[in-house]
Amino acid sequence: MISSSPRRMTPEARFSLMLAHFAFTTPPQPRPHSVLCRILDGRELDEVCPLDLALLTPEERAHYHATYRTGSALALAVRSRAELRWMLSREIGLPPNKVPIAPDRHGKPRCTYPTAADLDFSVSRAGDCAIIALGEATGVGVDVEEIIDEEPSDENLAIVFNEAEFRAWACLAAPQRRKAFTQAWTIKEAALKASGMGLDGDVHEITVRFDDNGNAVPILPSSRWIFERLEFCPSYAASFMAVTA
Repeated sequence: MISSSPRRMTPEARFSLMLAHFAFTTPPQPRPHSVLCRILDGRELDEVCPLDLALLTPEERAHYHATYRTGSALALAVRSRAELRWMLSREIGLPPNKVPIAPDRHGKPRCTYPTAADLDFSVSRAGDCAIIALGEATGVGVDVEEIIDEEPSDENLAIVFNEAEFRAWACLAAPQRRKAFTQAWTIKEAALKASGMGLDGDVHEITVRFDDNGNAVPILPSSRWIFERLEFCPSYAASFMAVTA
């Protein structure tokens, strides 16, 4: 996660998109893959909803209570897990509290039910926002971050950019650099999740360039990779990545 000062969204910074549903086709697939991205607005979640909590396993409840200290952060984490369970439930036909979810050897959560073999999902949270992506793909990754309000540190620049990327980023106008850096971060995080490697992967396996508007754009390694920029609020950057068979 990017380190930045905490910032609550103002009423004027409304989410302009709450649900994205798109399809993509990769040859030689005869039909398009379907992907659902649900964007959750957590600004009104001050405490955990009992209905959300009831859908989680005892292990999930213990994990979230140990990980999140504030009521709003805990409430959003629980809400996003409950919503993920509802989304998977609709796909595989099990009650949401019965959907089996377990981490694989790289720590990425997977639905282990047999009919979910062609599905993958990814969840990301930042500030008052959570995004859940669920789709028919070998790998799915999503990442959302609040756009940083100051220049990134040298440490974060070295983590995210290789030398060529850094030189291109440094040529951007100062107001563009903070957004472009955050976009690049979300692209690389989403790519690591989609690859299935997570923290075990190399952030530089996916490289980025910057378009004429200063937006970070991934240089995809093959036609099997899919990218979508998710734009729903001016103070957030979010990226969706998928790997197809």
